Amino acid sequence: MLLGIKSSNVVGFFIGLVLLTFVACDASNANPEKTSLKLSTATSVPVETVTNPQPTQTPESSLPATALPTSTATVVASKAASDSEPASTRTALPSPTEVGFDANRFKDVAGIVDATNFGWPRDIETSEGLVTLEKPPTKVHSLSLGHTEILAALMDFSKVSAVYSFFTDPEQSNIADLSKSHNLIGFDPEEVVALDPEIVIASRFTDADNVALLKDAGIPVARASLENSALGNVPNILLIGYMVGAEEEALLLADEIEHRMQVVGDILNGNDRPRVLSISKFTSIFAAGSDSTEGGIIEQAGGVNAAADSGIEGHQQITIEGIAAINPDVIVVPQPIEGANVFINELKSSAALSEVPALTNDRIYYVLPKYHTTLSHWNVRGVEQMSALLFPSDFQDLDMNDFSHYPR
Repeated sequence: MLLGIKSSNVVGFFIGLVLLTFVACDASNANPEKTSLKLSTATSVPVETVTNPQPTQTPESSLPATALPTSTATVVASKAASDSEPASTRTALPSPTEVGFDANRFKDVAGIVDATNFGWPRDIETSEGLVTLEKPPTKVHSLSLGHTEILAALMDFSKVSAVYSFFTDPEQSNIADLSKSHNLIGFDPEEVVALDPEIVIASRFTDADNVALLKDAGIPVARASLENSALGNVPNILLIGYMVGAEEEALLLADEIEHRMQVVGDILNGNDRPRVLSISKFTSIFAAGSDSTEGGIIEQAGGVNAAADSGIEGHQQITIEGIAAINPDVIVVPQPIEGANVFINELKSSAALSEVPALTNDRIYYVLPKYHTTLSHWNVRGVEQMSALLFPSDFQDLDMNDFSHYPR
């Protein structure tokens, strides 16, 4: 049993190491395991000491030698998409059943004090206490990328008070297009105070001291969880929708998530489960084990998280020999593309991995970090793409759309 390292938070788990101030743990909500590193004990594979990995920022336009297959198409655009896109750009496919506004969907959502009240004022109660909103907020601040991506789907983005620099990275962020022209702030909590938002949305990973500073300044703070399960995030989306007065938009987004995941689940029924290892390399190699965003996507896509299966928790540093010991059927690399290509070539040329099924069967793939490392509804895209990688013949006729932003 050797000493290893695991991480516990952020947006692309290596970007978080740079953001150890205000949004450090919360930018981490985007990928909660990517900010701080903790000592842990690995049970089955060799590991080594971490050396503060840093991400390589690269443009999204270049493609790796082992990119995703292009025969993936469209599951269903949300009503917001169909309302805002020209008819010529829409795909006529089955859509979720439109049942109108179902107030009962909010009944058991944690944080909603009175699920029968859809007027104003309304109350939200999370671990930070009771927050009363007198009217639909017009200035909302989110401390995490994942929550901001959800807000972008539910409300006019101009009502989001500000964004952080890494939100503009098209490889890491699904709202890079919106963020590039938006109000940009740094990581000093005083900058958030200066924005005077009507409510701040924090994640369970947000530093308690930073939350206390905001509350001391008289700014309401509500914590909303982000989960490693696409379906598990539906209650969180409904809570945020209720919070900002976007209940109908939240229901539409929830319906789309549930519909798309049902489609994947129906296709997966009865498939064998390959062992999949998600790894990235910056200064060192890290594997995504149990309770990781990447691991959750692997499981939801019909695979077995090989790192978790080998006793790795969270994100833990691993050696080439450790990869060989795990012996995965498939390897995926969710990191900026330039570094991913270099790492994939390194893996393919390693003699230590020559007998590993993922290498002998040429099943090592680059995957876009923004679908696999940011906790939001965009993880559904990661699940769909992972399913297509693991079971290409079954998913060859499945079309996949990006989620749409709130119509502007």
